[in-house]
Amino acid sequence: MAVLDISKRIGVINALVGEDTAQSLTYAALECRLTLEYLCYERFKLSYSYLSSDDLKSWQPRHVVKQVSEDIDENISKGFTLSISSHSLDDKLPETKEDYESLEYTLVGQQPELNLNRLHSLWHGLANIALHIPVPTISSGELEIYGDKEKIKKKVESVVVYLSELKGNLLMGGSLGEVFSFNCCMCDSLIKKPVKYLYSPSVVNCINPECNESYLLEPEDKGQGFKIIRRIFKFSCKGCNGDLDVPTNVFKELKFDQQLNIRCGSCGASLTVVMRPLMKENAV
Repeated sequence: MAVLDISKRIGVINALVGEDTAQSLTYAALECRLTLEYLCYERFKLSYSYLSSDDLKSWQPRHVVKQVSEDIDENISKGFTLSISSHSLDDKLPETKEDYESLEYTLVGQQPELNLNRLHSLWHGLANIALHIPVPTISSGELEIYGDKEKIKKKVESVVVYLSELKGNLLMGGSLGEVFSFNCCMCDSLIKKPVKYLYSPSVVNCINPECNESYLLEPEDKGQGFKIIRRIFKFSCKGCNGDLDVPTNVFKELKFDQQLNIRCGSCGASLTVVMRPLMKENAV
């Protein structure tokens, strides 16, 4: 996968800086922030066959890449060089590190490293000085649409320096180790997870954004695969006493007193579920 053309993004930003108005510098700050977000989200996109957006613990760009690194691929934010050798598989394979290093290689490309802490500091700083109007207080002066020109310019220039340091022309994603996979019981989407991160019971969501299904994966005894448990709430139909299965993710979107209408697929009877607190008495 080719990476974002950083030089073009820098050109857009520098052109706005060159206009040197409060308005153009604010737009330059916005272009900077969007570019930083793109750098992170394009790396997430490489792994979204392994990680649903519902699995994300935070939407902030740094935390998205950090979670991919921790849950899917620890190399996602690292810089490295990829080269290939013309060594034939019909020949005797190299046996030692020195043997491999002695082969002739052709450069394929480089993945640029992302310094996530620095990226987040710049991303957050742009919003503080340029992309929000501070809430007024009793000591505030007149409200201004745009922030301080010099502060914005300095921050934008810092982003340009950061972007200029990103050298590379490719991105690599996915898991290099053993992968456990299964199909969603409702939409048939393929759900994949690296085995090395499934050492304890794990909740995984279907990667299809239109599907509400999620599953609990529990390691089997003696490492014999994983038990797949569909996460649902069971209700009893008042018409035919059949089971009505509702994915637990459906209830994540419901608010207090909101109603969910369920229709039985067998007899057509309708059931209404109301989201309200439930008190449970604790044992003494």
